[in-house]
Amino acid sequence: MSAIVWVHWDALASDHPVMTAAPEEARRVFVWDAQETARRDWSLKRCVFILECLEDLDVELLEGRPSDILNGLNATEIYTAYSPDPYIRVEIDRIEADVTIVKPQTFVSVPDSVDMKRFFRYWNKAKKSVLHLTEDQAGS
Repeated sequence: MSAIVWVHWDALASDHPVMTAAPEEARRVFVWDAQETARRDWSLKRCVFILECLEDLDVELLEGRPSDILNGLNATEIYTAYSPDPYIRVEIDRIEADVTIVKPQTFVSVPDSVDMKRFFRYWNKAKKSVLHLTEDQAGS
């Protein structure tokens, strides 16, 4: 059995649960999709930040469309972090191997149907959950 941990930009932390969900010998890879980063018009600073995070994580950096690259690696299992990003979700759906999606502990609970294009709209929905958690912690 060959396992891969696909690290993407929504899981750039060494303590993300996906890092321990996979077998210890799993190959850790990040696939840099230059077309997608260009489409998103990411700044050089953001790209450098991601690359510096990857250096700290000690992952293998590959280039191309993630699903194409991952399918070409012939892994039997792929572990990756949950992402609300539609691009990541499409790429996960295109992977031919068994995919295990690992969710981190959430800060707030907000339904997927909430419009998150603007932070203010998101915060109006999320603040109730956040403040509730804060009140519970303060009460103990």
